[in-house]
Amino acid sequence: MKFSVKARKNFVIFSLVLMLGVISYVNYNLNQQALLETSSELEKYELTMMEEHGLLDEEAVFKENEEVEVAEEAPPVGDELAVEGKEEIEKKEITNAVIVDSADTNELTELAQATNVEISETVTSKKLMKSNTYFIESKLERDKKRSEMISNLNDIINGQNTSEEIRDQAVSMKLNTITSTEKEVFIENMIMAKGFNDVIVYLSDQSINIVVSSDNLTEKDVAKIVDIVNRETDIAMDNIIIMSKK
Repeated sequence: MKFSVKARKNFVIFSLVLMLGVISYVNYNLNQQALLETSSELEKYELTMMEEHGLLDEEAVFKENEEVEVAEEAPPVGDELAVEGKEEIEKKEITNAVIVDSADTNELTELAQATNVEISETVTSKKLMKSNTYFIESKLERDKKRSEMISNLNDIINGQNTSEEIRDQAVSMKLNTITSTEKEVFIENMIMAKGFNDVIVYLSDQSINIVVSSDNLTEKDVAKIVDIVNRETDIAMDNIIIMSKK
């Protein structure tokens, strides 16, 4: 589609008018901004001149500004009372605060029982005994559960809200756990010295679980193991559990 000469002229004229309108609008905005800046500078200049000629009371201006700043910073009377009331409530809450123990005797007992059950199930697991790495896996699991228990006891011992009674019980339980671990290793070495290739021992407060590597565990072998346990612990005969892994 071709435009006629007249149409092209009209288009050019319209474009020029549009550009002039845009330029006028931009100039207007720039002039307005310049006027605002000039007005601000002029006001500052007039104030300076009035001060130099003594026409402006500097002390009055200073007092006026000071009063405005004080009025802005000072809180309302109602807010002051609210703040004071809140502070009094917080003081009373702190004064009447009761320290709550982070642990109690039941928690310590449950921790010991849970650890005992988990280790006992691992050591006496028939499924795990079928593995060629039974002794390695069971000892690792035993040591892992013991470490977790000691870590939990340390948290209770070092807790800021733990009472002295609970702290003493936790310390005693920790020492007993460490002692049991040392006895287990000692008994294992003593049993292996009697001719067994491998053995795992788990000692709790009231019982002891022993698994030895043996194809044929005789009464004589059992007697040797029981004799070692009787010399190193106070566990009753009925609570000595001896098993063999073939």
